[in-house]
Amino acid sequence: MLWCISGAYMVLTDIDDIHGDHLVAEPLLPIDHAQVRLTFASVKADFPSAMHIRLKQTPQGPVYFFKEGGIAQAINAKTGEPLTPPDEASIRTLATLVYTSNDPIAKVSLYEEQAPAEMSPRLLPLYRVDFDAPLSPSLYFSANTGELVGKRYDGWRLFDFLWMLHIMDYAERDNIHNNLLRIASLLALLLALTGSVLAWRSLKPTSKSKKPEGKA
Repeated sequence: MLWCISGAYMVLTDIDDIHGDHLVAEPLLPIDHAQVRLTFASVKADFPSAMHIRLKQTPQGPVYFFKEGGIAQAINAKTGEPLTPPDEASIRTLATLVYTSNDPIAKVSLYEEQAPAEMSPRLLPLYRVDFDAPLSPSLYFSANTGELVGKRYDGWRLFDFLWMLHIMDYAERDNIHNNLLRIASLLALLLALTGSVLAWRSLKPTSKSKKPEGKA
């Protein structure tokens, strides 16, 4: 029953709402190419192990964002200098800039060694900005670069809980190949097959027994 309910919830809800896309509206700033001195090739040459290199325009100018050794990095696209990691005041300004409502910020928390359960530890270190609003919206920013890396609210948290019930991974909530799910899937298939057989047998017309003839 839990499996069916959780599956029905996931297919009936709007996944964009679950992702929290309605919570933010990041300003799309056009890249000022006149200020870009570094090419993607030069960034790769300076940081050979860099992955997911992206060029974005920020209020501070064009910036290259990438990951090196699993750690988020950001460098000035004009000078190549690493950006100064944002402080709490900068994060508050960024959160207010991208958040779509006028709700006040309730709290800002810094996570350096252990991430909240709703975020991947691969994104550490993180700033979490909680807003005083219904459904407890929270925005997550990289403490290294200031990039928005996550959006959470109670709708997402409910979805995540039901996802855990559905895939039956109660620890990490991301393993859809666990043995418990395999066993439950086979049992559900067996239940459906036996139920179909029983339904077919119950609907099958039965021959009426002949009434015994009386004695002459």
